[in-house]
Amino acid sequence: MGDFNRRSFMATGAAVPLASALGIARSVAAPIGGRAARDLERLRGVVKFTGDGQSLTPLEYSHVLQEILAKREIDPDYYSLGGSVAELEERMAGILGKERAVFLPTGTLANSLAVRIQARGRSRVIVQDDSHLYNDSGDCAQVLSNLSLVPLAHDAGTFTLGDVELVIDRAASGRVNTGIGTIVIESPIRRRRGELFDYGEMQRICRYARDNDIATHLDGARLFMASGYTGISPAEFASHFDTVYVSMWKYFNASSGAILAGPRDLLDDLYHERRMFGGALPEAWPLTAVALHFVDGFEERFAAGVAASRDLIDELDELPGMWVEPVPNGSNIFKLHVEGVDLASFRAAMIGSDVQMPGPASGWPGFFLNVNETLARRPAEETARAFREALAAS
Repeated sequence: MGDFNRRSFMATGAAVPLASALGIARSVAAPIGGRAARDLERLRGVVKFTGDGQSLTPLEYSHVLQEILAKREIDPDYYSLGGSVAELEERMAGILGKERAVFLPTGTLANSLAVRIQARGRSRVIVQDDSHLYNDSGDCAQVLSNLSLVPLAHDAGTFTLGDVELVIDRAASGRVNTGIGTIVIESPIRRRRGELFDYGEMQRICRYARDNDIATHLDGARLFMASGYTGISPAEFASHFDTVYVSMWKYFNASSGAILAGPRDLLDDLYHERRMFGGALPEAWPLTAVALHFVDGFEERFAAGVAASRDLIDELDELPGMWVEPVPNGSNIFKLHVEGVDLASFRAAMIGSDVQMPGPASGWPGFFLNVNETLARRPAEETARAFREALAAS
């Protein structure tokens, strides 16, 4: 980065605009041409049923950064401190209704640190049996923080206040006093295809926890998906919990990143533990600048995607051998049943029409399709025509 000196940056506390540091004027982000321009134009019209967000390609991601620099300067951070990182933290704290927010490189680290800092010497943590923290985080709570996870809601998404009370009574009746430090709720639940935790039960559990001095954490990686279907704002969801984690890559399209939000006295010094766990990226601005870019207007863009999906579902239910089944108490994922065709050929035909499809589901003929903002890129009848033609071709 030329003459940009990291130590002087920290010593003076001055934010050096990235565009200036790179010698790039804000208004002259280099245009692309030729094949790259044609590819980019095509990608902007692709409908993607494969994730919660736009799933940007490297070409799209680099162009987003160009678009940002054409409109504004990006202030670089120093080991994830200051610059656009601090800007994103402040913005997300406001959206989530919390005093403080901290950027972390992954959701796994966000959940791990949340339970670690809230345990306060009480080593048991209540989680869902299908939760990400219990199944997909490599026993991080047990190995790194000496915490014991207690899974509830076997073969279900929601555990009840009664379930919590049984665990607490059992812990209190043991020969060694082992307290419950934290209750973690994941909603929507990834392993249950976006199923939502029952909101009424969530409120009852969180009230009980506060009355009994038990910390609470919301794994809200897909929280903004939930809000788009329930009408409950992210801040209202988060208000019931001490801390909340939200993904920055799933639908805000950063290449990685997470926000952990909560009380100021709990999170102000978290950057020390972030660094201890190897999570202080030397330069996080390529992540946080893109997340900030897509936070603006997300609610409206996602609402347009949801509306388009509803029109599309009506169209698909009319096609022979095809129907749509919602996930019970679900959010943005639905089951598309497709019978009487070769699913691999059907999928290939859809991709040929610039409609990205996941691989076929296991155990039944069809696909799990994700609703996201890309569905609003085309009229529903145009997307339905791609399905109709793929059926005929396969």
